[in-house]
Amino acid sequence: MKCHRDDRPLRKSRIVRPTYLLFGCLTALAAGCARDKPTDNRAKTDVGTQAVVEKPASDESELAATPKIVTNSIDTRLVLIPAGEFMMGSRDSDVDPREDEMPRHRVRITKPFYIGMYEVTQAEYERVFPGRKSFFRWPDGGGKDRVEGMDTSKFPAELVKWVDAVEFCRKLSEMPAERKAGRGYRLPTEAEWEYACRAGTKTAFHFGDSLDSNKANFLGTFPFGDAEKGPFRNRTTATGSFKPNAFGLYDMHGNVWEWCSNWYGRDYYQNSPVDDPQGPARGTRRVIRGGDWYSDGRDCRTAFRCAGLPRGTFYATGMRVVMTLDDASGDSTPESPTAEPTTPQVKAELATDADASSSDIGGEDWPRWRGPRGDGAWQGPTLPARWPAGGLRRVWRQPVGGGYAGVAVAQGHVYLMDRQVEPQEAERLLCFNVATGELIWKHRYPVDYTDVAYGNGPRTTPAIFDSRVYALGATGQLHCLHAKTGTPIWSSDLVRDHQASVPIWGFCASPFVFEDLLIVHAGAKQDGCLIAFDRTTGKKVWNSLSDPAGYATPIVVDSGGKQQLVCWTPTHVRSVDARNGKPLWSVPIKVDSGMSIAMPIFQEGVVLVSGYYDGTTAIRLGDSPADAKVIWEDRRNLRGHMAQPLYRDGYGYLLDRRHGLTCFEWATGKKVWDAQNRVTAKARNPHATMVWVGDEDGAMILNSDGDLILARLNPSGYAEQSRTSIIGETWAHPAYAGTRVYARSNTELVCLSLTEAPTSPR
Repeated sequence: MKCHRDDRPLRKSRIVRPTYLLFGCLTALAAGCARDKPTDNRAKTDVGTQAVVEKPASDESELAATPKIVTNSIDTRLVLIPAGEFMMGSRDSDVDPREDEMPRHRVRITKPFYIGMYEVTQAEYERVFPGRKSFFRWPDGGGKDRVEGMDTSKFPAELVKWVDAVEFCRKLSEMPAERKAGRGYRLPTEAEWEYACRAGTKTAFHFGDSLDSNKANFLGTFPFGDAEKGPFRNRTTATGSFKPNAFGLYDMHGNVWEWCSNWYGRDYYQNSPVDDPQGPARGTRRVIRGGDWYSDGRDCRTAFRCAGLPRGTFYATGMRVVMTLDDASGDSTPESPTAEPTTPQVKAELATDADASSSDIGGEDWPRWRGPRGDGAWQGPTLPARWPAGGLRRVWRQPVGGGYAGVAVAQGHVYLMDRQVEPQEAERLLCFNVATGELIWKHRYPVDYTDVAYGNGPRTTPAIFDSRVYALGATGQLHCLHAKTGTPIWSSDLVRDHQASVPIWGFCASPFVFEDLLIVHAGAKQDGCLIAFDRTTGKKVWNSLSDPAGYATPIVVDSGGKQQLVCWTPTHVRSVDARNGKPLWSVPIKVDSGMSIAMPIFQEGVVLVSGYYDGTTAIRLGDSPADAKVIWEDRRNLRGHMAQPLYRDGYGYLLDRRHGLTCFEWATGKKVWDAQNRVTAKARNPHATMVWVGDEDGAMILNSDGDLILARLNPSGYAEQSRTSIIGETWAHPAYAGTRVYARSNTELVCLSLTEAPTSPR
């Protein structure tokens, strides 16, 4: 039989222990030669018209005769990986290395281990968790339209949380057949994963230094090295659809991210032990490796590191298991893996009269999304050069329900939306005393979040104007109430009254007041993408555009002699006359998965939008209100997500999904620098809210771990002055008002002084 050449790097390697060298070659030989006898139907339903996908070929009789490959009771096949040494990470001379991949360092895996030949499949996952669904599952997954008619049982399981991956290992370990065989299961460490992926190689991928979509399932339009562009499948593929590495492992690059047991530490490699490194002792995110079906080629590299929240779910994250013999304990991580996080019983801490005096003077209020002018700039008090050593003084705290909704502060009151699940599911609009934190009033109404993804609560920031507060819930309930008393004035149901459809992630664009109108990005039928209501009566004044709803709040700009309302939808950037809704100009930009999220910004006559998949587009407006022209695009280096970009003095700053905070020239889009993921944790969905403080280059940044950062942002680079933890994990926008910051998580709302140190431990 003619065998593949994939085992050659292993035979030449000097870092694999000699004791296991022969075994490694035999394992590769068995897997490689077996591919010449394609009896496994794993990929037959997945190839279709995409001829670049190679069927896995595995001769069951040969595999059964190979003692170093084990098939367990749920049909998971596992390969024995020998102990050995390797060089982990990247060199600074490699192509596109990241700081968290360096320094390259020697690691010794002291014991052999079995690891899954394939990623855990949907069929295997459902044998352990009956009834669990994957996104790309026919016929009932969320992405069923992309796999129509296919047998997806051999596709990788996704939507897998880290805690569920740990529970999968525990439950599998406790199955009678596995207990009888003395087999236990756990997740691989990050070092084990990279060692298994490299299989004796030192290149960017286990097959060399380039990657195209003939070799793995990823975003083929962004290959790596000298490879040519290829197709983007826009979905997962059956496990084993591409050639294995020299250890006989498939899909180590692309398809789905794979959970590892370690906490992620950006600087961990600087002090990593040589023998069996286990990662940092603590952290906020767990390591994921390998890239996924929509990752760039550079993010599928063997050394590339990423991370995810242990309880976060995503349709590109799966798992691969490690098997241990004579140990049925599974993963010993103490965190409870199955239960969703329960809401901690946060007790209210209210300020005394003496506490309240510090907020009487200071900066502007924060009455709407992105601050007093909706541009992410705040004129506040003089801040210290560094936060106090003991952190910021907590003035008060209050328990709240779930939600991503931002906080608003106006005229002595703090406003916030949340969601309650007991005794019945409901959204609430809450009003607190700004000085003491006492709850003044609440407005509660029933909702149904069945079809809302990431459905922990509302997303929008209330708007306060002229003694009224306006709030829009995730399912389209729009309310106007008296700001001081909570008395209802008018309401409208966007779905019932205007035939709007709830977007998959709910209504996220915040309502805002323009003159006598309340503007809402509704995505309703019959030209109801934008709806303007009379802000005092709730009567519809005009509706415009046929686009579906995105997630970005529209903006009003002065250009061409008109006050233009500019909105970013899943299909266009459009402008209408803000007073009557008459269309002015349109630029087609179709974004993947409808993810038009961050609000457009307008500076120097240029409208800029930036998205997760499709990058950044800059549109120059002309002398006429109908003039709009794309002047530059960057789909590679400037890909924002939820975080709102900033502009100052000819430069833009956005949170790129891969590089983190990035500076670029406003006029050209040329990248100037990136902060190498220092601002917020490296993750699939990195997030931080950024606000200018004053008129120079000072900024405050609240990252997703709840750290409040003082920094300087200018073309010279990112200069972090100080950071302190003020709350738990959060994606919600804080409010800055007076001398305080108001931040929320899924369990609490906190008020802290920006100018005072704590008088006692918090």
